[in-house]
Amino acid sequence: MNSQIKNKLIREFSWLLGIIIVSAALEYTIIEVFDLHPILSVKVQGLIGLVVIAYIIRMIARMGKQGVIAFEDDEQKKSDKRE
Repeated sequence: MNSQIKNKLIREFSWLLGIIIVSAALEYTIIEVFDLHPILSVKVQGLIGLVVIAYIIRMIARMGKQGVIAFEDDEQKKSDKRE
């Protein structure tokens, strides 16, 4: 079980790192090529940040659904059923 968690975490964090690298390259390209106004540059950065945050939330939810990590509510439901 421990190796499954370790492999899953490594895979998920490598995807996250890839998304961050591609996002940073895309952001730099957009800002430099189109010579955006500073306010628009901040908006592009915010959009990319939201994409990264959304991926992190999705990663945690997917790992919980697959049973790699357990949430407190799941453990509480199991203990309530036993009573």
